[in-house]
Amino acid sequence: MKRKKASWSNRYKRFFVSEQTALIGAGVSILILPVIYYFGRRSGGIDPAGLFDLLMRLLLVGTLFFSLKTHKLFLMQAATVGLLFCMLCAQSQYALGELASQDSEVYITMGLQGFVFLAVERMILFIQSFICVSHFIIHAARKQEAIRVSLNQISILFLLGLLVIQLLIAPVLSFERDYVFYIWTLHLDELFIFVLIACAELILMIDQREYIAG
Repeated sequence: MKRKKASWSNRYKRFFVSEQTALIGAGVSILILPVIYYFGRRSGGIDPAGLFDLLMRLLLVGTLFFSLKTHKLFLMQAATVGLLFCMLCAQSQYALGELASQDSEVYITMGLQGFVFLAVERMILFIQSFICVSHFIIHAARKQEAIRVSLNQISILFLLGLLVIQLLIAPVLSFERDYVFYIWTLHLDELFIFVLIACAELILMIDQREYIAG
């Protein structure tokens, strides 16, 4: 059992410490942004606040990847915090604003997929909030507790799983095609952004452990 845990941990570290993983996460995320804007405008799902959010994503994703590539830890910390809050604000506006403005029966009448989609959106908001709080607790503490660090990493993986579920459900929702594409590309972008955040979180964690050990 111990060998399996160590093996899983090593695979996790190799994947998220890899510069190629960060490059794919940042590159795909940035390439998707114009597509999100296109379908958002066609479907009426994006407003000036949504456009500002996309611009902030572009800036912060580029900054975070640059800091990962050059190993500028202070810039990495700042970009990670900014991106976490950017994603949290966008999700809260969507889950508590746009979805809340519609009757929940709109989703429930779609059947199981509509109910699951609505529930997972709220769950994504909760997990993102937890990750933000956890990030500050971990990096503000003088000594890291292994269980707290592991919980934060598991939360990010769980969030990635929830985003995959939404990507599978969105195409079968009974909305107009352009709005479905808008939702799908938005969640796909979030998926790759959190892959990038996972890379940064792991590197910051390793650096802080080395600092404490030293």
